[in-house]
Amino acid sequence: MNKKQELNAFIKDCITTALIKQMETQSLDKISVTELVKTAGVSRVSFYRNFESKQDVLEKHLMKLIQEWGKEFEEKNDAAYFSESLLLHFYKYKDFYLLLNRQGLSSLIYENIRQATKLEESQNNVERYLKSSVAGAIFGWIDEWLRQGMKESPQEIQAIIAMAEQKQQKTEQNQN
Repeated sequence: MNKKQELNAFIKDCITTALIKQMETQSLDKISVTELVKTAGVSRVSFYRNFESKQDVLEKHLMKLIQEWGKEFEEKNDAAYFSESLLLHFYKYKDFYLLLNRQGLSSLIYENIRQATKLEESQNNVERYLKSSVAGAIFGWIDEWLRQGMKESPQEIQAIIAMAEQKQQKTEQNQN
């Protein structure tokens, strides 16, 4: 990365950090861009060169986090590690995800998960509906965990998921 790119990455981080910090005491809609750039120590021009809106700051941060998880998961190269690694990821950034939940911004998490499943308009219906159902199931578990305050560890959530899957299988067997 050259010096200009490093500076721009630093500016983005300053803006993101400032926004997250301000969201701890104010709702997103109450935070002005003027107040945000002052807290971040950057200019309005720097803000609008990098982001379209305050929500865009959060969306790009979410994408950065999910890409970080994706890279870690791919390096492990073990499909069985998927749910464990995802839960560990959310737990690692627990404070941020809980903040989004408290702010009523869980839909950003859902959209981020949808993007991570590589759901695209160009895909056929079967592929799109399958990926959409996977994204919905993942979000359902994460959303409930957030609503409960993420009190359980990732390992405890995995155990709960396993019990739910066993219960579902039993129910299906009894119906047949």
